[in-house]
Amino acid sequence: MGKASNAYDVVVIGGGPCGLAVALSLAKNGLSVAIIERGSYNQKRVGEHLPASALGVLQELGVPAALVDDKEHLHCAGVVSWWGNDNFPHSVNYFFHPFGHGVNLSRPKFDRAFADYVRRMGVVIFDHAKIQKSSQNTGSWHIDIADGKNNDHLQALFIIDASGKSASFSRMQGSRIVTFESQLAVIRYYTTCALPLSNRENHVVIESCDIGWWYFAPLSGGNCVCMLVTDPDLIDLRKHTIDMSWHSRLEKTRAIAQLVHPFTTASDISVCSARTQRLNRFHGEGWLTIGDAAMAFDPLSSHGITKGLRHGWMAGKAISHYIRGDNFAIRRFCQDLEQIFAEYLSTRAGYYATEQRWADSLFWRRRHCFDQQQH
Repeated sequence: MGKASNAYDVVVIGGGPCGLAVALSLAKNGLSVAIIERGSYNQKRVGEHLPASALGVLQELGVPAALVDDKEHLHCAGVVSWWGNDNFPHSVNYFFHPFGHGVNLSRPKFDRAFADYVRRMGVVIFDHAKIQKSSQNTGSWHIDIADGKNNDHLQALFIIDASGKSASFSRMQGSRIVTFESQLAVIRYYTTCALPLSNRENHVVIESCDIGWWYFAPLSGGNCVCMLVTDPDLIDLRKHTIDMSWHSRLEKTRAIAQLVHPFTTASDISVCSARTQRLNRFHGEGWLTIGDAAMAFDPLSSHGITKGLRHGWMAGKAISHYIRGDNFAIRRFCQDLEQIFAEYLSTRAGYYATEQRWADSLFWRRRHCFDQQQH
């Protein structure tokens, strides 16, 4: 196939919630935007919990409330954490928030609905697309992409890297990923709940253990997700023994095992990085990094999707100002990112410091030593 030429004000690399949010923000500010998404909106994506505060960000973006309604997604009453003691859990109740609830998303339903809405707002999405080549010349970016069937040539005044933890475009521009630990998430999805969920079971539940911590989130349709966050050298992840490792660790939990027990069908276990990381440089001439590409948080923060949406909303405003002549808008935005990351490290340190029951455990020794270095 030949090449077609398409000119945009901004090209966004990555069509997850962060990329969609920034594209939507830019489009509503009158800019032409295209997204290059390497996958589609049909594959399973990790991350489901939106705290009540995230609904405010969606509202600021003008996203219709129907995208997170309780027909497709599960309203969540709050977070219960068994952390720091054996006697009683700590609770965060969303009832007292203006929205009154959080949402546990069914993905990829949310991603598809969000992408369809962004398209209706005038954003072009190239899915199944990969960048073949990019270059900058006289203030414009030139990007060749291919989706397996067609080749396209895009031009843009500005590029946003929302490619996730790989930060693929930013690293091509010379940015470097700085990591803070090597932890990972071991994840399993369950279906077919044999019992109706009680009011207590529409909470996200977190429970610490000697090698890390567990996470449970009920989902719509009688489904749930369960996750263990640990370090790669603390659990046997070999293919023929990973199920045994999972079950033996799960049965030792106080709350999580009871919550998972009514679910009768389990998916294969998947493993992904859950480490804290950031780029040493967030921007350069004509480009900016946002979301997990800029900084990835420990899932304990429960801010993965929320951070992406907020970064997208903030970056959309900053880039709109920049393109219209405010030369310091990107620099101010990056200063905000630096402050966000510093506050995250401080909050994370405080939360891990409250768990002292396994002082001799390697997982907790590592967190406590790292946290002390932050102060």
